[in-house]
Amino acid sequence: MNEPYSPPAPPAGNTGSAATVKIVMFLLTLFVIVQTIGTAFFGVYLHRRLDEVEKEIRQQDSYLFMRMLQECNQKDSSTVLNCQKILAHFQKPLKPEESPTKETFEKQKGDQKQLPIMAHLTSNTNSKSTAVLQWAKKGYYTMSDSLSYSDGKLTVQSSGFYYIYSQVTFCSNRETSSQAPFIASLCLKSSGSERVLLRAANTHTPSKPCRHQSIRLGGTFDLQQGASVFVNVTDPTQVSHGTGFTYFGLFKL
Repeated sequence: MNEPYSPPAPPAGNTGSAATVKIVMFLLTLFVIVQTIGTAFFGVYLHRRLDEVEKEIRQQDSYLFMRMLQECNQKDSSTVLNCQKILAHFQKPLKPEESPTKETFEKQKGDQKQLPIMAHLTSNTNSKSTAVLQWAKKGYYTMSDSLSYSDGKLTVQSSGFYYIYSQVTFCSNRETSSQAPFIASLCLKSSGSERVLLRAANTHTPSKPCRHQSIRLGGTFDLQQGASVFVNVTDPTQVSHGTGFTYFGLFKL
């Protein structure tokens, strides 16, 4: 007769060892958790305690300082404290701020960034009656306070290097090409004398209707205070005064 097979039962000692290991692991985990919580609480307590100690030290310093002031204010007291230094240290925060002097204000004003010196002018239709082109306050007009304008001339009030530029557009519709060329000159008037700084020419063409041509002048020059610059043309009746055709300007470098 066949009997059913059954595995042998584990020894009783192995079950007890497993239970012991579980208990030990539980206790270790509990110990780590408790230690972590305790460390966190101790850190918070230590931080608050340090704040309280620092506050007490400041209060004690203030108390000692007030005591020293009292001793210094007592005329009949003999003390080894340097009362003049203590009183000066106490009175310094109480002094009102001094208003800036004129010299300080001028220095601060001089330190500010100066505005650029520049001018940009567009042509005026009145230029047809004079060889010196006239300019109008229109379009993209720009004029600094350090410059002045009169009778077609820009006058500088500050010496230095300036870049001067101009464009003159003219209508070339002469009947014959043998006519004298159209000439535009950038001129300087300084110390009562006049001279040409730049000059350019362009020939006429017999085309009809009007054929526009442009002459451009530009360069850097050392101008003295009171010097004037202007643009001169050979035939002002041929100058085109449309928007952006003819202009004149300068700026200080």
